[in-house]
Amino acid sequence: MADEILARLPAKSVVACRSLSRAWAAALSSDDFIDLYHSLHGGRLKILRLHEEAKSYTDRHGAAPPDGMPLAISAASFPSMVKVFWEDWPTIPILLTTQCRGLIIVELDPMGLLYVCNPSTGQKRELPQGRTTGCGRNRDRMHEYASLGLGYDARSRRHKVVRIYHKGYDGEGRPAFAGCEVYVLNDTAQSWRPVRAKPPGWVHPYKITVFAQGHVYWLAHRKHHFYEGYTRPSEMFIACFSVSEETFATVPPPPGVDSETLSKQCLTVLAGRLSLFSWGCPDHGQRYDVWLLRDYGTNTGWDLHCRIDVATASPEVYIFLGPRYDGGHADSYPPIIPLAIVDDGRRILLARSELPDKICAYAPLTGDIENILDFRSLQTLDPTPLEFAVYEESISTLGRQTCKDIILTSSPSTQALSLLLRLIPEHTLPSLMCVCRSWCTTIALYIDGRSRYGYARSYNC
Repeated sequence: MADEILARLPAKSVVACRSLSRAWAAALSSDDFIDLYHSLHGGRLKILRLHEEAKSYTDRHGAAPPDGMPLAISAASFPSMVKVFWEDWPTIPILLTTQCRGLIIVELDPMGLLYVCNPSTGQKRELPQGRTTGCGRNRDRMHEYASLGLGYDARSRRHKVVRIYHKGYDGEGRPAFAGCEVYVLNDTAQSWRPVRAKPPGWVHPYKITVFAQGHVYWLAHRKHHFYEGYTRPSEMFIACFSVSEETFATVPPPPGVDSETLSKQCLTVLAGRLSLFSWGCPDHGQRYDVWLLRDYGTNTGWDLHCRIDVATASPEVYIFLGPRYDGGHADSYPPIIPLAIVDDGRRILLARSELPDKICAYAPLTGDIENILDFRSLQTLDPTPLEFAVYEESISTLGRQTCKDIILTSSPSTQALSLLLRLIPEHTLPSLMCVCRSWCTTIALYIDGRSRYGYARSYNC
């Protein structure tokens, strides 16, 4: 009876109850209780927003946020970091994954720090550094990157962070080397573990990864070519990783979606199923398609949940989903992302991925659209968010942050080191990285920042 009552409390209240005694902490952190809590709260999605504001709403206004304002994740939500060599660049939180049983992964740009976050409780944990990528050639930097996914293993009842990394490319545009490693939250090893399975191609580095139906999914491509400073992908497909089996496979696209059309789609999760959503563009006949993966395995197939035809839609739908005009001509369609299916499947929450100022609920059966959150009315209170996302109440723990994974960033010595890095010759930096872990991390961030943003200044010694 006590478990049934406690499982209905908000996540923050459950976490607070864990501090009452060791017995309460053990009982409320057990896998059985976490599964019970998820069975009651899973699928009841809430909205969160990401923005680059350096201070929280309470710090700026001296009061709690107004009712109806979504939970905010900003730079103020994370530990204070040294920004000596980033003073010209704002710290921006970037969402890397969709929510997985209440947890998400966020990257702090431009520092490149990765965090697993539980928005319900406010808990965050920095991920340890993975295997390095790159083979030292500047023109190959766009072919050397890593992509993270977050999934849940129902067998071990643990969250797993999946990291795919690439090193270089061959003459035909395929990865010269691609690997995968897994980090298990709350595991005693607390380190990345290599996986034997190899990724089937390049995964897209700039689109969030999705967990649904026991797999982590990426948009991927077999080849890409380096041309005048840009990469051009070809032979696109949907790659998936089984969190339990730790193997890779591919998912066939929906009917009528070929490799070229797949490049204009985005992956998300709706009603617990993988969803493929077409970005608005004239090539699609001025329409948006919402596909849902029926099942994974021998019966893999897609269901067309709905099709939004902008040309025949109501004026309200046309204003939100219609084209943007440049010089009197339709220039492009706004990139729209579906957030969730609500009201027992009767409505879909939609938001723009660029300058998201509102969230609308679209009813496929009637064609009606309703504005449920207009952030422009709150703009005087808070800055416009970078993006919207959804999460669910969760009491999943992130594990203890070990001392070797904590970057020393608050001491005056670290700030002094950051300043000295600008003055010393570059050829001495590799030697200094061998002094200790904190020096290695600070110098690696400095080198990566200069190469990514062309950061260079002259100083008088």
